[in-house]
Amino acid sequence: MAGDRTAAPSSAAAPAPTARPRRLFGRRAGNRAGFWIGWISIVGGIALWQGATVVFHVNPLVLASPVQIGRALGDLMSTGELAGHVTTSLRQFGAGFAVAGVLGVVVGLLMGQFRYVRYATEPWVLALYATPSIGLAPLFIIWLGFGFGAKAFIVVLMAFFPVAINTLSGVESLAREWNDVASSFKAGWLERFLKVALPGALPFIFTGLRLAVGRGLVGIVVADFFGAQKGLGFLILQGAQQFRTADVFVGTILLAALGVVLTTFLRFVERMTCPWRTDAS
Repeated sequence: MAGDRTAAPSSAAAPAPTARPRRLFGRRAGNRAGFWIGWISIVGGIALWQGATVVFHVNPLVLASPVQIGRALGDLMSTGELAGHVTTSLRQFGAGFAVAGVLGVVVGLLMGQFRYVRYATEPWVLALYATPSIGLAPLFIIWLGFGFGAKAFIVVLMAFFPVAINTLSGVESLAREWNDVASSFKAGWLERFLKVALPGALPFIFTGLRLAVGRGLVGIVVADFFGAQKGLGFLILQGAQQFRTADVFVGTILLAALGVVLTTFLRFVERMTCPWRTDAS
């Protein structure tokens, strides 16, 4: 009867959606855990450092304690001396790193896309990369003088090669099918350069840029060792010559902090420009 009819459940009904399980060590949870573990590690290391200098009565000329380094940092900030050192080093690094990044990407892409360009430039790139750049720094100071240009050029020399070599590796890692598809659509060399090689090599480019940050900061210190009057490298050198160990640590810690900030920023930019690598990073 019509009144006794009951709707039988359909066997083809779609199953109820289930909530996606959250990974305990997933990207978000892992980032938070890594953040707190990192800070706990830093605080614990500083506490052990301070405790060791107090318990073992370490000579401040040999190893300054965190308290002494903080006091030296405050003194340098109060006199305005630190601001001058940081500003000078940032200007030198910013100019040199920008030039090295652009040149490294362009040269790496050209080497990867055009074999005759690679044949002509690869021996020079590999030879100069294997040459101790620090040993060449005095020559550039002699040729270019003691001004801003010479210091920035040393940063370029130090930071260029990681970017160029990693960009070349990125172009070489591209699937051949990508270039075949571009060729089938009659893409010109400029279109293949900008729409195939450059996007495909982006993860490698950012890896090279992160490596170049460390080498560029070394370039700042090396450049300041030759006739500088300001800069974090000059602060380190002056502190060592005057036995102010705390000042040496101030300059070194600021350079390390600058490296961490720049590397973190580049990772953020990579996640924005390479979203397909977000889960892997």
